[in-house]
Amino acid sequence: MDNFFLNDLIKWTNGKVLNFSENKKIENISIDTRTIKDKDVFFAIVGKSLDGHNFIPEAINKKASVIVYSKDNTDTSNKFVCFIKVKDTALALEQNAKNYKAKFKNLFTVAITGSNGKTTTKELITAILKQQGNTLNNQGNFNNRIGVPLTIFNLTEQHKYAVVEMGTSEFGEIKVLSDIICPNCAVLTNIGDSHLEFFKNRENVLKEKIHIIDNISKDGFVVLNNDDVLLQKVLPSIKQEVITYGFSETSFVRAENINLTEEKPSFDLYINNKFIERISVAMKGKFNILNSLAAIAVAYKLNFTVVDIKKALLNFVPPKMRMQTVKLKDEMLAINDAYNANPCSMQNSILSLKDSFPNRKVILILGDMLELGENSDNFHKELGKMIDGLEYIKAVFLFGKKVINTKENIKNKEVVLFKENIPETEEKLFRKIENDFEKNMIIFFKGSRGIKLDKICDNFITKYK
Repeated sequence: MDNFFLNDLIKWTNGKVLNFSENKKIENISIDTRTIKDKDVFFAIVGKSLDGHNFIPEAINKKASVIVYSKDNTDTSNKFVCFIKVKDTALALEQNAKNYKAKFKNLFTVAITGSNGKTTTKELITAILKQQGNTLNNQGNFNNRIGVPLTIFNLTEQHKYAVVEMGTSEFGEIKVLSDIICPNCAVLTNIGDSHLEFFKNRENVLKEKIHIIDNISKDGFVVLNNDDVLLQKVLPSIKQEVITYGFSETSFVRAENINLTEEKPSFDLYINNKFIERISVAMKGKFNILNSLAAIAVAYKLNFTVVDIKKALLNFVPPKMRMQTVKLKDEMLAINDAYNANPCSMQNSILSLKDSFPNRKVILILGDMLELGENSDNFHKELGKMIDGLEYIKAVFLFGKKVINTKENIKNKEVVLFKENIPETEEKLFRKIENDFEKNMIIFFKGSRGIKLDKICDNFITKYK
């Protein structure tokens, strides 16, 4: 953190202060006593399952110097700790992040949202930008109203760029995050069937996601997936400069002559209808070509050279659990795509296996797609129908409750449903997979994070690598 003092914290929280002694420099902001350090500021966040106020004594024991709290019954008797009482600790965290971010006048900030591809696109953009300057991005799942502020507090004057992924599971979240970071560039990857338990339909997802452009700076720009039908509809209403990307001929940044079967897929890059160069990427799947085009569009607008772009894409290391490929014995491959799943990402990933690995048989290990609302059963049924028509799928092993609808619609393949993810089930699964082993086979893992297929995948790789 740079140039952040207790007086700033007090002003930005607009709270009531006890035990103020000196205007000391703030070194770190924390919401988690497991990682808290000496002299940290601890925000007692009230979450859905945990209340940070219950951990204030532990924070004090670990030498936190400032406590930001909201509950009247909080013990504030320790005279060596500064206490700041606010109405809402989460809102206070956001307000501090917004004001802290505003200090960095020369920072260029890219914000990214969408139903699929956010994290990979974020990492691709970061890989390119960091070649010309220190670049901060949010790690792991720090893409919500808690994670984004905590990411912002990691900014220093040494950073030239910030690349921030924005996720949402409720109305208003993207608007809040956009207001915090006020991006120079907003990237919209796509609008799909995600978090429908709350949003109900894609149109509502679009209404939420489009708020990412609300706080773009006057000289900022929007990078938008031109192949997405819903995003195309909002193009006329966007007042900022828009750079489109995709596979369609009307896209400003587009890919042609795509070869997905190479170890590193490649394509001809066109910008403004002009052939630029043949580009290779380090990730399988046509959807990852699309993610790469989004990153190229940002880099193009920022005047990065083709040399910088090619180098970053070729040497890119994909995020974990996103088409992460590991070689096994007998030339088999395990592909871990188990970070998350919705109908669009599930379909794209499974279909990409045929394009990327022709003439290989595939075993699918799939989990429930969660948070799909009232249409969840139908989405899982459609998944089963699609799989049943794919000749390269040899067997399907399913985990969860919703995938019973998938199982019932797979008529022509071996299919087994496991309702519980427990050690005994894992052993049974591995024995069944062994019965189907063939040279060059692909074992593919994908499901919503709550199903925890990533752990099964890790154990499988350890056993058969």
